[in-house]
Amino acid sequence: MGTSASIAAVQMQFRLEDYRSAEAFRERIGGLARAVRQRVPRGDLLMVFPEDVGLGLIFTQDFERVQTCKTMVEAGMRLMERHQINFLAAEGGFAGATRSLMRMLSPFVERVYHEAFAEAARATGAWIVAGSAPIAQGDCVYNVCYTYNPRGERVLIQRKINLVPLEQELGLNLCAAPRETPTVDAPFGRLGVLICLDGFHHELIDQHARRGVRVLAMPSYNPLPWTKEEAQGWENGLLAGVQKHLEMIGVNPMGVGGFFDVRAEGQSSIVAARARTPDGSGYLARARSKDQEEILIYPTP
Repeated sequence: MGTSASIAAVQMQFRLEDYRSAEAFRERIGGLARAVRQRVPRGDLLMVFPEDVGLGLIFTQDFERVQTCKTMVEAGMRLMERHQINFLAAEGGFAGATRSLMRMLSPFVERVYHEAFAEAARATGAWIVAGSAPIAQGDCVYNVCYTYNPRGERVLIQRKINLVPLEQELGLNLCAAPRETPTVDAPFGRLGVLICLDGFHHELIDQHARRGVRVLAMPSYNPLPWTKEEAQGWENGLLAGVQKHLEMIGVNPMGVGGFFDVRAEGQSSIVAARARTPDGSGYLARARSKDQEEILIYPTP
C-alpha cells in the first residue's frame, strides 16, 4: 500500500433513531464518512463500515409502529401485521412469513442503502466498503455488501456465504450465498470482501491471496458480549487468516449497539502478518473500546 493511501475501519454505534427516516440514515452515513475524511484530508482513502449497517432500514417505513418494541421478534410481528402477512397461514410458517416480509421490504432497503453510500463516496472522494444490508435477489434474501469507488459507482458485490444463527431459519431466514469472491483493483491494491463469519473460513482468505488481493475487508457484527473468551475466539478469524500472506492487510470494522434486544460488542481492528507489525501482535490498529463508536486509521496521518 502506498504511503499516500489510508485505510479506515469505522466502529459504528447502531442506534434505532438513526433509521427513523431515509434522510436520517443518509445523514448518519454521510456524517461518519466526512469525519473520516477530515482526519485524512489528502490521498487515497478506503473506509470500511460494519456488517448489518443497512439492517435497521427494514424498520424505517414503519418507524412509529415499531419504535416502542422490546424485541426484534415483536418488531417483526408488527411489520407482518402492517403488511398483512399472516405467519400462521404462510407457507413455511413463521420462517416463510419472515422471508416474505424481507423480500417485500428489500426494494426500499436496497435503494436507501445504495443512495446513502454512493453519495458518501462521491462527497468524500473515498472508496467505501459499505458494510452490508439484507437484499433480495429472486426468491432469496442475502446479506449483501456493496463497494463503491470515489465516483459513487458500485464496483463490487459480495454476498455472505456462511450464516450465523441470527440469519438462519429461526432468525431472519436469509439465504446462504454461493462461494463467489469477486475482487476489484484500487489504488491501494486489489480489494476483496468477506462478510463476518466468512473470514473465519481461511480457505476463502487463501483464495483471495491467490488472486492477488492486498486489502481484505471483513465487515462484522457480533451480537454477543465481548468477553475475554469471545475476544480470543475472534483472533482465529481475520488475524489468524492473514498470517501466511505477508502482503495482505485485513480490515475488520465491527458494529456496536443494535436494535431492541439484539445488541453487539466487539473491538474493530486492522491486521497484518505479525512480522509486519512493530510489536509482533499482528495489529496495525485496534479499537480501545468494545461498545463505543471509534474510527481506526492506518497509516495514522
